[in-house]
Amino acid sequence: MQQQGSSDRSLIEAIVRHDESALKALYDRYGALVFTLALRRLGDRGLAEEVLQDVFLRCWEQARTYRPEAGGVSAWLFGITRNRAIDVRRSRQQQARRREEEYPADPSMLKDGAQHDASELVALRVTLQAALRALSPAQREAIDLAYYGDLSQSEIAKRLGEPLGTVKTRIRAGLERLRRTLQPGLQPDLETTSGADVAP
Repeated sequence: MQQQGSSDRSLIEAIVRHDESALKALYDRYGALVFTLALRRLGDRGLAEEVLQDVFLRCWEQARTYRPEAGGVSAWLFGITRNRAIDVRRSRQQQARRREEEYPADPSMLKDGAQHDASELVALRVTLQAALRALSPAQREAIDLAYYGDLSQSEIAKRLGEPLGTVKTRIRAGLERLRRTLQPGLQPDLETTSGADVAP
């Protein structure tokens, strides 16, 4: 049984051995951060939850592909989140275009619940913006370039004229600070998405 205090790397090593408790511990540690990053990118709570599930499913299936020399576990999960969010957004855009071609927009089809969902998203975005403001400018810039600029850590280092190790450290420290800031407030919202659910 893995303990919550285990290092990220030891949890990944346990996941490679198909230890479901290690996956749950990693989910408890980073689930709120993954969800929030996906939400910021997609702007849709349902899609963000879909990405959250996919990220930890891929973590379970592809833990062997993690390479410590490439960065910390949080940065690895961050990369999976970014790539999966891009895939989901492109897929949804294609589906939306097909629907628009088949069915003209009808305002009468909008539900009252949409306003409630929008208010909830605004609150979540405010929480995320506050967390981002708590980062140093250098950390925020590196994370923005990685997540919104779709740049690799090597590309970020080249653009900023900084050593690769410095960029890795900024991203790792920034993600860890975001995780600590966001987890207490967002974890209750994720209770319906158990980390054990993503294990086979």
